[in-house]
Amino acid sequence: MDKPKAKRSTGIMNKMRDRMPLIIIILIVAFLGTIVLQWGMDYLGLHSSEKIVFAKINGVEIQYSEFETLLQRQVDQMREQNKGKDVDDATYQQIKDQVWTYLVQQTLKEQEMRRLGITVSDDEIRDWVYNQPETLPDWLKNNFVDSSGVFHPEALQGAIQEPQNKSKWVEIEQYLKKILLDQKLNTQVTASVFIPEEDVLQKYKDENIKANFNYILLDVNAVTDSNLYAVTDQDMKKYYDEHKDDFKQEEATKFKYVVFPDVPTLDDSLNVKKLLEVNVKEMKNSNIEDSSLIKLVNDLSSTPYNNEFQKPSAFGKGALDFLFTAKQNDVSNLIIDQDAYKIIKMLDSKDGEDTYVNASHILINFGTDTAAAKKKAEDILSKVKKGEKFNSLAAQFSEDPSAKQNEGNLGWFTKGQMVKEFEDACMKANVGDIVGPIKTQFGFHIIKVSGKSKKEFKVAEIKKPVVASARTKEIARKRAADFMKEVEKSEGSFLSCGGVKKVTIDTLAKNYNLAAMPTPEISKNGFVPGAGQNNNIINFGLSNSTGKLFGPVKVQNGYGVYMITDKISEGYKNFDSIKTTQIKPKLQQKKKFEALVTIANDLKNKIQNGDLASLKAQYPQYTYDLADSVSITKPDQKLGMDYNLFNTVLSMKQGEISAPIKGTRGYYIVKLNTITQFNEQDYLAKQMDIRKQMLQTKQQSIVQDWLTNLQNASDIVDNRDRYLN
Repeated sequence: MDKPKAKRSTGIMNKMRDRMPLIIIILIVAFLGTIVLQWGMDYLGLHSSEKIVFAKINGVEIQYSEFETLLQRQVDQMREQNKGKDVDDATYQQIKDQVWTYLVQQTLKEQEMRRLGITVSDDEIRDWVYNQPETLPDWLKNNFVDSSGVFHPEALQGAIQEPQNKSKWVEIEQYLKKILLDQKLNTQVTASVFIPEEDVLQKYKDENIKANFNYILLDVNAVTDSNLYAVTDQDMKKYYDEHKDDFKQEEATKFKYVVFPDVPTLDDSLNVKKLLEVNVKEMKNSNIEDSSLIKLVNDLSSTPYNNEFQKPSAFGKGALDFLFTAKQNDVSNLIIDQDAYKIIKMLDSKDGEDTYVNASHILINFGTDTAAAKKKAEDILSKVKKGEKFNSLAAQFSEDPSAKQNEGNLGWFTKGQMVKEFEDACMKANVGDIVGPIKTQFGFHIIKVSGKSKKEFKVAEIKKPVVASARTKEIARKRAADFMKEVEKSEGSFLSCGGVKKVTIDTLAKNYNLAAMPTPEISKNGFVPGAGQNNNIINFGLSNSTGKLFGPVKVQNGYGVYMITDKISEGYKNFDSIKTTQIKPKLQQKKKFEALVTIANDLKNKIQNGDLASLKAQYPQYTYDLADSVSITKPDQKLGMDYNLFNTVLSMKQGEISAPIKGTRGYYIVKLNTITQFNEQDYLAKQMDIRKQMLQTKQQSIVQDWLTNLQNASDIVDNRDRYLN
């Protein structure tokens, strides 16, 4: 009797552990010292004599294995959330930055816990589990609920006692310990946080006091008379002197940089093509019944086998061309779609709810003569009806840029994917019909409907996106290194020596069919084009002289070489460098508002019988509209968030017409129609919940600010860019 119970308990513990957040599992495993990966320095492109650590946080070393393992788990989790779809380069870079930030902040928090003497004992964990089980995390409690959703703590406590669960419970216990450690640290950081009563009241009003009002908007962009906003050099200099603190300049640097792309090559494409082509026969011979087909897909495809029926929108054009004509168990040849190379076995199909259309079109743009465009479309339609081939006419006459390649074929689509007029014509037409000219915003269309279907498909798909191989990446890195040596050999000088102009980074980049691109000014904690928030590049630029080179460094889609081209000292921005780009627009906007308020005051005096619309006939150039149920937290979509406008409106009395109100877009004249009255009883009922929510939000903000300040004040060695991706 005990064995089935023990087996069931073990299963629950396994599930419970699996449901823990992936990022925390990795941290626990790293904390316990059970992850040890050996990475050869040669693989990283580093000689054994230069032992460069991946990262150090106040002297504490972070191993590359920790970062890489955690990164891979996060990528796997993202792929799972996207139903097996691979992450793109931009998302991958974002995940890398998130993992880095998390590791740095976790290390800093652990250092602070040790400094402050914050610990959690085993007794505290036991007290939590046995005496306050209802406050345990949901991922843990949800494994011990009955069919009606009631949590049974005795079931959890019984599972903990099972000997076979001991090792699994150790991992879960470590996570619970981490939660308590974080809570204690956060409590110390946020100990002084207090939410005043007036803030709670204001929050309630922001959410619950709603207004209905008519308004006139005098848009500042409608002021086009340049005499009203003319700005002189004297005006700009006066503004600069009076607002000098607005133009403080941090120490900064500028670069020119060249990126050597590591995008997939023709060889990479051919390798994927060959890999898939040899599996066509095996795909035909494998089947679902003995799971050989599932194993083949899971072993070879970038996405796992999916046993569900899928809508046509889940497939690319090439896949749909095969599926809509395939019979059960047909296997495609190699399909080259935009997202990947693939081989598909059609397992089954059924009718769904959505109708899909396969259509081709010939587009004639309006140009400068709409009537002539329509006549041209009608002439082409006449040719089609006389028997000339539609696809040949599309390639010859269509002004759709893609027509030369696809002969007007748009593939399969359903409702919501085309403009309404085009969609309606396709949905109403029968298969084989040729209709038109159909007028849309793009021009006149002649449309041929080649197919209609409601099919959904169950498939086995081996899918391989073409990605840069390790060899391709290494070639790109070596090209960047060779380029860097050439620049260094020429000394990267922009000056002439002995009357002979030396080679520049721009000239050398052209020799590689690349361009040297300039960066804007970059200060500490800034953004480096191509490389993001790469502190190594920024610190190099700030601490070295012009002409110095940094690289090769891994950047998005390749390897970069950065040359310092300028150094900007801390102080104030030079007046001449900013007067046109920064000061002049500010002053022009200021003068436009000054001119607009005079017009707005005059308009208000002309309103008749309290009706704003009485001005519309005489002054149609302004915007007249109604805003309904507007609150601070839920502004009107047309108006956007404009605090000055809304705060003024919410302080008005019903029926009142306002003086001109300065908003972000211009001046408003408002008539308040209705406003919600303050309900004291409702406020008292919601007061505690509002305070709790505000306290939680403020605590989170304070903790994050504390972490950011801690990070900025710490000694962080970041060598991520020295490790190949």
